[in-house]
Amino acid sequence: MDDNRLNTLDRATSLGLIFLAFVQGCALYALHLAIDHEYWLVADQRWLKALYTVAVALPAFYLISIVRLRDRINLLPLLLAPLLFLLGWHLGWVEQVPEPQQWGGHPFTFAFCMAVGVALFILALFFRSSAASGTWPKTYQPMLDYSWEHALTIAQLGLFIGVFWSLLSLWAALFSAIGLDFFKTLFQTPAFFYPDTWLVIGMGLVMIRNRFRFIASVRLMCEALIKALLPLVALIVLMFFAVLPWTGLQPIWDTGRAAQILMALMLTLLLFFNAVFYQTDNKLPYPIWLRSAVMLAVVLLPIGSLLAAWALWLRIDQYGLSLDRLWAALLQALTAAFTFSYSLLLLWRRQAALPSIQRANIVLALLVAGALIVVNTPLADMRHWVAQHQVKRLIDGRTTVDAFDYRYLRFHLGQPGSLALQALADSDFSQSRPELTRRIDLSLKQTKRWNQDPLVDTHNLDDVAQQFSVNPEDATLPEPLLALLIEQGSACLSQVEPCQAFQVSNEHELQWFIYAPYSSHGQVYTKRNAEQNTDWLQTGTLTRLGAMQEQYDEECQATRPTIDLQRLPGLENAYQSGNCLYSLRPTLESVRQQIQARAEASDVRIN
Repeated sequence: MDDNRLNTLDRATSLGLIFLAFVQGCALYALHLAIDHEYWLVADQRWLKALYTVAVALPAFYLISIVRLRDRINLLPLLLAPLLFLLGWHLGWVEQVPEPQQWGGHPFTFAFCMAVGVALFILALFFRSSAASGTWPKTYQPMLDYSWEHALTIAQLGLFIGVFWSLLSLWAALFSAIGLDFFKTLFQTPAFFYPDTWLVIGMGLVMIRNRFRFIASVRLMCEALIKALLPLVALIVLMFFAVLPWTGLQPIWDTGRAAQILMALMLTLLLFFNAVFYQTDNKLPYPIWLRSAVMLAVVLLPIGSLLAAWALWLRIDQYGLSLDRLWAALLQALTAAFTFSYSLLLLWRRQAALPSIQRANIVLALLVAGALIVVNTPLADMRHWVAQHQVKRLIDGRTTVDAFDYRYLRFHLGQPGSLALQALADSDFSQSRPELTRRIDLSLKQTKRWNQDPLVDTHNLDDVAQQFSVNPEDATLPEPLLALLIEQGSACLSQVEPCQAFQVSNEHELQWFIYAPYSSHGQVYTKRNAEQNTDWLQTGTLTRLGAMQEQYDEECQATRPTIDLQRLPGLENAYQSGNCLYSLRPTLESVRQQIQARAEASDVRIN
């Protein structure tokens, strides 16, 4: 890094950055007040997320990348404001419920912040280089220098703010210990937190950016550590590809995490390679044999990209698209752009490939930034793609009505998932399948992912009975038992998928057992009086013990008991269904009833 270039901010720029940070804190405080006082922003997530995106991202872009306050080029990032507003507006639309009801928030904001944050970090490198040189960046070296500077500045600033608030927490705790809670109350007040925190951020940022030589020293230390670790990473990659022909691919697929492991290893090698091999002169690191081994590992990286893509495709082909898998596919595609580019350039140019790789990095960086921005716009919303794909799998018959994940579309894909469910309910495919239409309607009625309120009319026993899949098929749940389930507030009444109800005819103490979806234990019911069908009792909970023989353990873990369930002779509360064993844990009420029945029987014998 060139230590002779301008390394301090002028006074006007320093004061301008501090003022900008303070204004950002005040803007965030204003948005906080809007939420606290339930202004119209709370009711419309689109405006709320759009304003938050602009208030957080645009000042942060300036704080990290501005060079001189008076430069005209500083007007250029203002063009980002409409884009950021659009990105935030779309995020708010995705999380905007289609009806006036409340549900839990979606985990979209974190992924949005990560994607947009990385994109803006890359764009800030281009802006910083252009502001410093006065022209569009054409060489890689300044971009690398600024990437180190930005990353270390953000890390040190985070440490600085963490220590600042730790000291304030100790301050508040110290005075609270002697009965003075003023400072504790003050520091927890939003009117103090936002302006003061961002004022300290501005001051800390100016101090860090004005100490350029310290950042350069930290960078040299990091580069030394990475230089020592790069051969190890290369050795891991080479050994993995060397043993792969003997082990085969099946062990990789069996892990279920093959794509993630390969991605982490490849990204680490790419990051370390760029951190070490940034010089294009004769001062290349390592002896030639070690340097050749590292470059060989980089040349072989496309194999890892293909294996990771294959592993991901196997999961998609088996289970269909999900939002996580589509994000993984995007990251794999971007990583593959780097691995294939590096490999081809190294094979083509050999030792003279580094300048070409560095020029490719500039283009690939813009590709990454553009892709991360586009997927957060309506043009390429991955939630919409996933919802449409899941519905198509159902229509094509690759997913059954019983296996279709209504909850995933409703609560994991935001508004695109809900709209896809509604469109499916209105389609001819659903109209010919009443059970599918019913489940979609129940799903759209849910206001929370783990809804506890009944989704059916509890005054209509026929409607309640449709919440159960009865076995054997000719059996019918007794109305008094349905009334008991309503009285208990059974989870079956708040589920989209029907509960499984089994009638057992050969056990007078266990006549019905009911399994809720996603539950590993069943609820057992029996009549208080064997001669009457009006008084039912929950006898206990049926839990899985295991298999009679070890070879059936895996089978019993994946199955539930059937109507052939029967008690094992001589064993208390132990039951068998096929090769599987179960235990009945009685309820307190059933135990009391048994004690009372024994006492009455004893009185009869005495009399």
